[in-house]
Amino acid sequence: MTTPIIAGIPATAPNLEAVKRAQELAARMGFRQDPEFAPLINMFPGSSATDLVVPQKPSKVPLLRLDAQGREIDEHGNVVNITKPTNLSTLKVNINKQKKEAFQIIKPDFDAIASSSSHFDPRMGINKNKILRPKRPSFQFVEEGQMSKMAEMQRIKSQFGEQQAKEQKVKQAILAKAKAEPDINPNLIAVGTRVVTKQKPKEEEIPDIEWWDKPLLVSGQYEEDLSEEKLNMEKITHYVEHPRPIEPPAELPPPPPQPLKLTTKERKKLRTQTRIAKEKDRQEMIRQGLLEPPKPKVKMSNLMRVLASEATQDPTRLEMEIRSAAAEREQAHVDRNTARKLTPAERREKKERKLFEDPNTLETLVSVYKIRDLSDPKARFKVDMNARQNRLTGVVVRSDGMTVVVVEGGKKSIKRYGKLMLNRIDWSATVTGEEENDEEMDEDKPPNSCVLVWQGSVAKPSFHKFIVHDCRTDAAARKLFADAGVPHYWDLSVNYTEE
Repeated sequence: MTTPIIAGIPATAPNLEAVKRAQELAARMGFRQDPEFAPLINMFPGSSATDLVVPQKPSKVPLLRLDAQGREIDEHGNVVNITKPTNLSTLKVNINKQKKEAFQIIKPDFDAIASSSSHFDPRMGINKNKILRPKRPSFQFVEEGQMSKMAEMQRIKSQFGEQQAKEQKVKQAILAKAKAEPDINPNLIAVGTRVVTKQKPKEEEIPDIEWWDKPLLVSGQYEEDLSEEKLNMEKITHYVEHPRPIEPPAELPPPPPQPLKLTTKERKKLRTQTRIAKEKDRQEMIRQGLLEPPKPKVKMSNLMRVLASEATQDPTRLEMEIRSAAAEREQAHVDRNTARKLTPAERREKKERKLFEDPNTLETLVSVYKIRDLSDPKARFKVDMNARQNRLTGVVVRSDGMTVVVVEGGKKSIKRYGKLMLNRIDWSATVTGEEENDEEMDEDKPPNSCVLVWQGSVAKPSFHKFIVHDCRTDAAARKLFADAGVPHYWDLSVNYTEE
């Protein structure tokens, strides 16, 4: 019996084994079986009938049946469910999008992990922001016209101010909205959701009895006539209930360290370095085109070096331009100095601030002087006029035997007035002719002098202006100080001795 031949291939047993080995090798290498040649391979006879799979031809061609709605049905009238074919995209963008949708990161359940772990400490907590990787920001494209709008808003802000820029921004937003919705009917008003505002809570009713009075009343109600019998005297003690002190939320930070005081040489060096750095920044901005380069400063001395060949073309016109430019620069220099110069009122205010104001001292200083004799009109004029010029308040009290001068004011004024009283005036020479005759008669009398009895600070001045008083008795002089509230100034002067 001869072996049958199918499609020119003899179906022998050795050939069948070779075909099987070829199929296994092709499957391991990743090749798939072609359905056209599968029936030929399966038709080879083998040792058992199970090894061969013979394809069966369909008995009849299936018919396509549709119902009234256009759905496919079978022969019994049931709707056939057919899976819709998926669109196969070949673009790389769509393929990556499908991969991204298919691959979803499942976030771990931290609560379940914490409850299942025996090493978890609930007091420490879980910081999910540190465990999970933050989402990377995607690339954002700049919309067309955004930079020009920003430049326009910056120009309006610098030219007209912040308020004008805000109004312009609102107008642009309204115009953009109107362009985006050209077909909108202005007569139709969209009805939105009603916003219900929270009503203010009603004031609580006044109780019949306050909670702080309730433990003090025996009956627990207010009565018209309250006596000790109707009060719970056990609750009334000599103790005072103080509120519990509340600690501050945080202590004040320590003061910053004071800057080091630089010497004159160091300050000069620092100014030089700052000026050099500023000039370098300006040159760099000129190189980048952000600033306009300055025009060359042409003078008659550097005319040929700066202009070179241009200087020989029209020397007369060039000389006039150079002289006019030099005159403009000189006038600009004079104008800058004039604008920086202080007005007479500002100059006067600056001088007064330098003479009288002292921001470091807020208190009032007082000096009490004791003079043996102030009968000389020149010395009396100096004492009075210098006190007024230094803007001091106080009083001069003259009596038989001595004169007390009290001045109140700032530190600078008090210092200048002290130099006048103790150094500038020669008190031994301030005597009149009658006193000279008296001194010849009484040579044992000590010479005239002025001493500082007391100097200190007070909260506020006791006198409103500087006045000179002549008193006949010591009692009248002390009463004048007592009326001002400072009788101890007179007592100090009386009890003061130069020894």
